[in-house]
Amino acid sequence: MKIKLHPLFYLLAGYFLVVGQFELLCGYLVSIIAHEIAHNRMANLRGYKSGVITIMPYGGVVDCGDDYNDSDNILIALSAPFFNLTVATFIVALWWVMPDVYAYTKGICLANLALGVVNLLPFYPLDGSRVVTSLVKNKLKAIKALRITTICAGSLTFVAGVATVFFTKNISIPIFGLFLLLSGIFTARAQTYYHVARNRPFVKDFSHGVCEKTVYISQDCPLFQLLRFVERDSISNFVLVDGEGMKVCEVSEEKFGQLCLDNELSVSVIQALHNGN
Repeated sequence: MKIKLHPLFYLLAGYFLVVGQFELLCGYLVSIIAHEIAHNRMANLRGYKSGVITIMPYGGVVDCGDDYNDSDNILIALSAPFFNLTVATFIVALWWVMPDVYAYTKGICLANLALGVVNLLPFYPLDGSRVVTSLVKNKLKAIKALRITTICAGSLTFVAGVATVFFTKNISIPIFGLFLLLSGIFTARAQTYYHVARNRPFVKDFSHGVCEKTVYISQDCPLFQLLRFVERDSISNFVLVDGEGMKVCEVSEEKFGQLCLDNELSVSVIQALHNGN
């Protein structure tokens, strides 16, 4: 299992070191790693392999390829926040029995509590956004709404944080706002739109028979318009035509599926093909 640090985490770590909160920094780092290991463990239990863990402020990302169904996605997403909240609850209970450990466990308790609560928020790339995406049927609209709300929440948090930093001397709030803002703008296309693409039945039900059909469509149509021709009981081959109805090229359903993973669904088919060259 490989672990790497996101550039924004270095900024947050630098802040903790400058204000002399090395213990809290260690608590956050340990808690974030444990948070991602919890995701990793649940993914493994559901039969998925995971790769690199990227540590970011207030959480991280496990490279699982997002190749799982909605119910598994919810379980994997919720496993880590619930783990953090369980750890925080256990530490608070421990204080009642062993009050002397309070000074040594306060930092890691606060870190786990913050990670557990914050990651349940429905903003990219927090775990709450994955739950929302998995629960709704119209994933394209959900993704657009989540990106807009994430950008708005990030902008407001960043501005509010900057406005209060002179009084509180706390830059963790604007860092969190910047984290949300950048995530809303630059969310990985393959990770985001995979849920939309795989919502269409690219996997066929050959036990009931599958037909092959040819669809003639304008080369300037966006990718999401082609998704309506992808059905479980048929294999669609797309023939792209220009404005005069002349054939430009052919795109297999398999190739089309890959285009959906590599590009935003608002991109035209011909542009997506050019991007892949």
